[in-house]
Amino acid sequence: MTGALPPPAAPPTPRPPRDAEVSLAFEGPDTGWRFRPAWRRLRSAGFDVNRNSTARRLVPVDLWGRKVDIYANANLSIYSAERCNAACAFCVEELRPLSRGAALTRPARCPPERWLARLDQSLVALRTLGPSVAVTGGEPSRDPLLPDIAALLARHRVHKRSLTTNASGLWWLRGGRPVLHHLADAGLHHLNISRAHPQAARNAELMAMRDGLDDPDLTRAVAFAQEAGISVRLSCVLLQEGIGDLAGVDGYLDFARKLGVRQVIFRQLMRPDPATTRPVGVARYAARQRVDMETVLRALDTRSDARLVRQVMGYYYYVEVWQLGRGRDAVTVCFESADLAHVEAEKRAHPERVHELVFHPTGTLCSTWQAWDGQLGPPGAVAP
Repeated sequence: MTGALPPPAAPPTPRPPRDAEVSLAFEGPDTGWRFRPAWRRLRSAGFDVNRNSTARRLVPVDLWGRKVDIYANANLSIYSAERCNAACAFCVEELRPLSRGAALTRPARCPPERWLARLDQSLVALRTLGPSVAVTGGEPSRDPLLPDIAALLARHRVHKRSLTTNASGLWWLRGGRPVLHHLADAGLHHLNISRAHPQAARNAELMAMRDGLDDPDLTRAVAFAQEAGISVRLSCVLLQEGIGDLAGVDGYLDFARKLGVRQVIFRQLMRPDPATTRPVGVARYAARQRVDMETVLRALDTRSDARLVRQVMGYYYYVEVWQLGRGRDAVTVCFESADLAHVEAEKRAHPERVHELVFHPTGTLCSTWQAWDGQLGPPGAVAP
């Protein structure tokens, strides 16, 4: 492994677009849709799996002899064991356990061959469901196993495969080739790049990341990915000290256009559960810096170059999809809020249901982001 940049290489042969496999939450207008003001007001508090979820059904899945009812549009997150090289004060990885009154722990990954074998077992067991799969972390672009993970997902023909990353390891060499080339060869569908601010220096400050990609290498990565048929999206957290109003959103979208990116998501800082949250670190920062995305949405409601495309209701999140700009300047923009208290409320109300799947560094498939909770398998799983 080396962090040196490789010499320029010809892009791989483009793949045809996978329009049928793109999430409805993030692509294109839905002509049969109408705005529901109550959804914006209630957000995830108004979620009902049978009435307003995107799938409106559960799927019974046999997991190693145990019947489990899983939400039909559930996503499988593969949680990379590679520690993130950034130290964002708004880190979601840290906020999730804090919301449950615990600190982030990083149990050691089980031996690589065993871990990959258990991931393979989990993908086989979930074939009835056929979930989308997102590799996240931590920082997966720096994970030595990422090429193997991508190849495994390709062998299983997972219908939607995405990577969420700060992009810092995309040009690292694995087996003599850049990570990004491995991802292209494995048919990655979506590349979600976390970027807190369009100005490189300010982004480095907000993410506390000294070794991120500089803008020329980021531009090169975006171009290579898109030529390989990978859809690229930028992800930005709304912050009082960062991008916090419509003017900031407009400036960020100009940056995206210059990169050649036409998909952006702005996330309101997650709300932790007030009943159990430890009010320290990330939780305290989030309370100070949170920007209510509705202030931006209300401003967009009157813009002539802005069109609301779709609303998406989730069991702890709410998304609005907009098209901003016209013609070649149009960008598909998502605004997302999430409330972790609703995760626990849904679990209490319907303990038999599984809404999300997480494969942990311990080699354990769970229904939560904590490896000690909601264990589903494979057989022989050991609690951390």
